[in-house]
Amino acid sequence: MTDTKLPHPHDHFMKELLSHPETPGSLLRERLPKAVVECLSAKPPKLTSSSFVGEALSEHLSDRLFEVETTNSKTAFLYVLVEHKSTPDHKVG
Repeated sequence: MTDTKLPHPHDHFMKELLSHPETPGSLLRERLPKAVVECLSAKPPKLTSSSFVGEALSEHLSDRLFEVETTNSKTAFLYVLVEHKSTPDHKVG
């Protein structure tokens, strides 16, 4: 589900990386608040084909929508927009 129209190799790399269930599963568990993580089942997230980034920005921004299962077997969706840089930027918090 990668987007070959992305102009920068690091953008394409991140989008591809987040297309494999084991990677976003680890990233989400590492970065989401503990209270949210405790509600997620051990099953890996499923990547959906939806995106909320409009076509005008699609070459510069990548997002992912994941379907996850909660500990009480309900379905939840996690929308992820990961900020990444090709070089260090100390102004980004």
